[in-house]
Amino acid sequence: MASKQALEKVARIRKKHAKSLPLLIQESDLWDWNPTKRMLLLVIALGTRRKKEDYSDTFIQQDCPRTAEEMVGFCDMAQWRLAGRVGTTEGYVSELLNEFEAEGVLHIDRWEDINGTHHNMYQIIEAVVREHQRPEQKLGMQRPPRYKVKRGPNKGSFSHANQPGKNKEVREQDDEE
Repeated sequence: MASKQALEKVARIRKKHAKSLPLLIQESDLWDWNPTKRMLLLVIALGTRRKKEDYSDTFIQQDCPRTAEEMVGFCDMAQWRLAGRVGTTEGYVSELLNEFEAEGVLHIDRWEDINGTHHNMYQIIEAVVREHQRPEQKLGMQRPPRYKVKRGPNKGSFSHANQPGKNKEVREQDDEE
């Protein structure tokens, strides 16, 4: 059986090399080719309240159903603020948050204040993010294709015969020469 000191040393090493949630999100295969969706989850992770020694100066809305200590692990940014930090619209942020919840990546705790205003608190389900880690983080790593269906040229695509700035008469003259 391993000694207590050896177990403590292993725990310290694991803690030292443990990846943060923002890094796990960046290295996951969640939403490859959808940077806005990934960025929103990163902003939520970075805005998540952390544990601290003294909560006396922590802002919590008066009628919030949770205390400052209970808010640890939740992000309570307004959707307009999330949209501003991500660089997209509030409507799109709202759609993405609902998708996150449906996909099981985000838990949304909803509440209403005394004025009837709706508020959301977001908690990322870290286990889901950990399940979606890429097997490797190296040059040439495998990623899914950008499009589900292989795409080919469409009717207006340029080809040898269809070049910009040349009309049919010019092409015929070029072919004669």
